[in-house]
This record gives sequence, structure tokens and C-alpha cells, in this order.
Amino acid sequence: MAENPINSKIDRSSASTGSADGSLRGQHLRLAGTPDALPRIREAVVAAAERCGLNDEDIAKIEMAAGEACSNIIEHAYPTHPTRPDIEVDIREFANRIEITILDYSTINFPVDEMPGVNLDDYIATQRRRGLGLYIIRNFVDRVEHRFICGQGNELRLVKYFA
Repeated sequence: MAENPINSKIDRSSASTGSADGSLRGQHLRLAGTPDALPRIREAVVAAAERCGLNDEDIAKIEMAAGEACSNIIEHAYPTHPTRPDIEVDIREFANRIEITILDYSTINFPVDEMPGVNLDDYIATQRRRGLGLYIIRNFVDRVEHRFICGQGNELRLVKYFA
């Protein structure tokens, strides 16, 4: 039986300290852009954050930020027929930080780092139940970077520095 190219492909190889990007260890996941992929993404992020020695609160924050970013891709970007219906997640562990890069294949340029934020007082006052995703992403990591690659999709980098 031939392997479906959208099925998970995980590279668990460790990079040496002399790697080109300076990372100590890395993992790459390529998963179908469906809700079924979210637990695997979260598990990989948590495992990397634990190896980096982050405390429980920071582990939960990086897990939530990455999970929310991937959930947003699946819910908002992929119903519009992406060029490829999968998500790639690259997790890199450095001596002073963890970086998670999420690549989607949407035709929609969605600059997470430039979108207007939500006012929490207004959010609470209106009793909304959804819409905190960008707040979570921006406030639960130390740095958010986005770039749109024309003809390919969005690349979102989440960085959490060690305390």
C-alpha cells in the first residue's frame, strides 16, 4: 500500500550544536490539516518544551499558542481550498529558547503579527465565547513572526525564551 504524502512524516533526528541554525535538537512534523492532527502537534510541542526545562506554566502557554495557531489554520484557512491541505510544524530547541515554525498552504495572507488585538474588558463585557486565539498566540510566547510566501502559504514562527 502506497503511503499518502499527507500522512504524518516525523523527523526525530537530533541536530548537533554545530548545526547551521544553531539548534541543539529539532523535530519536523507534516500532518494532514485536520483536527485529528492537533493532539500530535501539541504532544510534540510539550515534549520539546519539557526537554528544554520550561516550567509547567510556560509549557502550557507554548502548547496553547501553537495549538491555537494550528486550529485557526484548519478552521479559517483550509476550507478555502489550500494548495496542499497539510500543516508542517518545525520545532527547534536552542540553548536559550524554543522556536516553533508553522507552515500552511493557504492562499490567504493572514499576518498574525499585524492583526488588531482584542480588548479583554470588551470581550468579557460582551460575553463572547470565541475570538481569543490571536490574544493567546501573541501573549503566550515572547516573539511572533509571520511571512506570506506567495504561491506557497503562511509561515508563522513562535519563540519562547527561557527565563
